Amino acid sequence: RYCLFAISTLAMPHKAIDPIVTASSIIMNLQTLVSRTISPFESAVCSISAINGGAAFNIIPEKVTLKGTIRAFQETTLLSLKEKLNRIVTNTATSHGCSVDNIIYSPDHYPPLINDTDLYRTFSSNVGALLSKERCVRQLEYPSMASEDFSFIGQHV
Repeated sequence: RYCLFAISTLAMPHKAIDPIVTASSIIMNLQTLVSRTISPFESAVCSISAINGGAAFNIIPEKVTLKGTIRAFQETTLLSLKEKLNRIVTNTATSHGCSVDNIIYSPDHYPPLINDTDLYRTFSSNVGALLSKERCVRQLEYPSMASEDFSFIGQHV
């Protein structure tokens, strides 16, 4: 989540700093985060999925809040994304005359969930048959970018 703060003026947009325009620039700049900074042989995602700012059609708002997610299959890639995201958000806001109140990761970030191969085989052949209509655990065609709380446990097992 990122909060952008700016000075706003009602009838003189040329004297205002518009956090909506700034947020738009941040969203566009973040589109290069994966495509230009992560190897095409790695998988990663950066998505802005919510933007809040303003309440009237004729007033430049004081602030805008963006919310989104970053995900990757490798912990090192995820940490690299986080560092680069912070830099893009802060530098873009500064270039528009805005300030970033805070960048919050909640939780700090979801680490990738990497299942133990032997444990998976045991689970899918024994317990999986009891839990599924098909009497087996379905295989995904590709790994999933879904975030999972169990990834925190998996780091310690």
